[in-house]
Amino acid sequence: MSSVLPSRRIVNDKVSPPSDQAYLQAAVIFQQLREEKPGPLQPLRYGKQTDTPLPEGGDKPTQRRAYQLAFNTLKYQDLLEDIITDSCFHTSQQISADLLPLAMVMLFDFQDRKFMLREQTAKELEEPLQEVRELERSLYKRKTKLAASLARCRVKLNLQSVSCFLSDPVRTKQHRAKRLPLFAWVNTLKTSVEEVCEALHVAGLCEAEDLTDLKDLKDLAFCRDSLCPDTLVFSRQLLARLQHSSLTAAHVLNIQDRSVCVAVSVLRPLLFDNGDVLVVGSFSAVTVAHVAVVASARSGRVLVCGADHTSSQVEEIQGLLGDMDIKNVRILSEAFCGLNEWDAAVQRLKVILVLPQCSSSALNDPVPTMHSEHGNWDLLSDLSHGSVARSKIHVMAAQQARLLAHTLTFPKVQTVVYCSRSVYPEENEQLVKRVLDKTHTHPKLLPFRVNGPIFPVDSESGDATVSKFFRLEPSQVTNGCFAARLSRQADPTKVETVQDVLARAAAKGLLGGILPDQLKTGKKGKSRKNREAGSERGPPEEEKGEGEVKGNEEEEEGKREEDGGKRRGVKGRKRKLKQGQKQSKAPADAKQQTKSQKKKPTKKKGNQSHPTKRPSKSKQRRIPRLTLTLMSSEKTSNQLSPITALAHRLSETPVIGSQRTVSSAPSSAGKPPSPAPTAPSTPPAASRQLQGHNTQPERQEKTLRDGDKSVSPLKARGKVVGPQEVRRAARGSVLPPIPSPSSGSLRSRAGSSPSHTSHSHHKNMSTSSSSVSLPGL
Repeated sequence: MSSVLPSRRIVNDKVSPPSDQAYLQAAVIFQQLREEKPGPLQPLRYGKQTDTPLPEGGDKPTQRRAYQLAFNTLKYQDLLEDIITDSCFHTSQQISADLLPLAMVMLFDFQDRKFMLREQTAKELEEPLQEVRELERSLYKRKTKLAASLARCRVKLNLQSVSCFLSDPVRTKQHRAKRLPLFAWVNTLKTSVEEVCEALHVAGLCEAEDLTDLKDLKDLAFCRDSLCPDTLVFSRQLLARLQHSSLTAAHVLNIQDRSVCVAVSVLRPLLFDNGDVLVVGSFSAVTVAHVAVVASARSGRVLVCGADHTSSQVEEIQGLLGDMDIKNVRILSEAFCGLNEWDAAVQRLKVILVLPQCSSSALNDPVPTMHSEHGNWDLLSDLSHGSVARSKIHVMAAQQARLLAHTLTFPKVQTVVYCSRSVYPEENEQLVKRVLDKTHTHPKLLPFRVNGPIFPVDSESGDATVSKFFRLEPSQVTNGCFAARLSRQADPTKVETVQDVLARAAAKGLLGGILPDQLKTGKKGKSRKNREAGSERGPPEEEKGEGEVKGNEEEEEGKREEDGGKRRGVKGRKRKLKQGQKQSKAPADAKQQTKSQKKKPTKKKGNQSHPTKRPSKSKQRRIPRLTLTLMSSEKTSNQLSPITALAHRLSETPVIGSQRTVSSAPSSAGKPPSPAPTAPSTPPAASRQLQGHNTQPERQEKTLRDGDKSVSPLKARGKVVGPQEVRRAARGSVLPPIPSPSSGSLRSRAGSSPSHTSHSHHKNMSTSSSSVSLPGL
């Protein structure tokens, strides 16, 4: 394993000078991106700017070196123009306007190498570019004047070094970029992170604890990334050795910027088994391979919209995937904005990773990232001055919003990860919030919401644990980035109760048509309100039912006592009936309010099986012992009513019993008798005759019981007469005389012997009874 990293004798890539081809490409790039100044302020007359496309093909390292050289020339454009003007180089050497961009690019590299000649390769010696060689010789001849002009400019501007000419933000980024560590993720399809670390230990590298310790150990150390578990961090001095190592050649280690590694790390826990991941925006082939390796752990597939990239970019992606033997990537022929939820290719789509083109303002050196991701090179002119024009930011933000809004239209997508390399809020949190506010979600789907924080424990971002977004600030050890995770979630401010869950389950048919009792609380409350309203206008239905039951019970008791001569509960029964008549005159709306309560009586369970019968007749009441005792007593009580006392006296003789039997006939015909309030006094003769015939109490008691079966006079016509009406009717009425046939019928019932004494006794009794009037009955 000692051959993992080559020896340190390899020439550092930073020291090697650019090639002739790199000079020419850098001149073209500078001519296209340079800032055009007004006439009086323009010291040099360049050629006319054309719409010639920037170089895209050719050797990748050469192309990247050309963009890097053009970007540095843009930073020092004003200083280089002052040097050429002060030394009169363009006039003395008769440099044409078309060669001025090449002279600017070569002058920067020449002064950066301390005006030393560059070493040419064997290929350049065989195929030299004549215009480049002539201009290089002219610069070398005039190097003394050029160095003197540079010194005068430094004195005039009071510059301690050439880099002090730059603004503070640009100079800070430039210093950070020269010392920025290298980040490389491990291809876990071929090996593990532990095996790679062991191989690096064998190669002579030591492992540091974190990024801060890595700076102290310089170029012989590496460490693991705290945010990305599959990423290793190396010192900048190991760039050349890593590029020529066997680990990099076999694609075991893949060098990539940390901002993209963080985006993939955010995506890792969100993947679904057998689910697809769609990568949209501007990204490199290494990024696609990284996402594919992570998705393969969950048997997932990566989708890429080929129409959004050039043919050369698609070929680059396919070539790298073939070299790494990755099979779970599918390149679609459609553009992303042309996809919809009905396409067969996105039916298993669950997660979308959005990497849009951004201002790259959070990158210390934007050239490597923009070159690998085919970014917008027009931003180099703004980034060389430390800021991006607002007009360009608004244009890019509109494109980013359109891209993000389309990702939220797929109903099967559960999570969207948005990542940018910008420090401007217009491209980060403000854009995400604006898109979410304008997004309309189907009622049956949960809306997308910002799901954060992404990294709960993070020492590198102070607000990561507080804010829902993740922001990594650019520093000496890392480039900056912004990440947002959007997931389908319910509204956290709305607390969902148990009733809401049961209602949603019932709406979906999960309860089998059975509604929970909690859903009926509103109806119960309404019934209580109706009861309260009914109680204000009249007594509740339960009380009315009890009153009717009591009245009917007393009515039955009165019927028993009527035949037995005791009507003790007549007044209470009639008082209840009067209350019922008053309640019947209540308004119609009170009846409607209590209608729901009548349907559900709480104390009439026994009457539900017989709806046609009256509730008062359903319950029979036994005669109390006190009533039986009063009925069997010979002496009248002072506390009894006059009707009861009179009935008690009349019950002592069979003659009066027959008279009562006869008097019950008109009552059954519909003419109830009127009871008297006071009992009349009985003549002595009649009293002795009545006492003489009280010889058979058992038979007389049986006769009284037979009289109980007759129809009650109080119910002869279906209505009850009040006690006051009975008294008024009794004042003007006289008890009719007892006819003689009734005595014969009484004798036949009692079974008395037809003796002369008995016959004369009944005759006298009949005569005396006919002449006696009962004014109280």
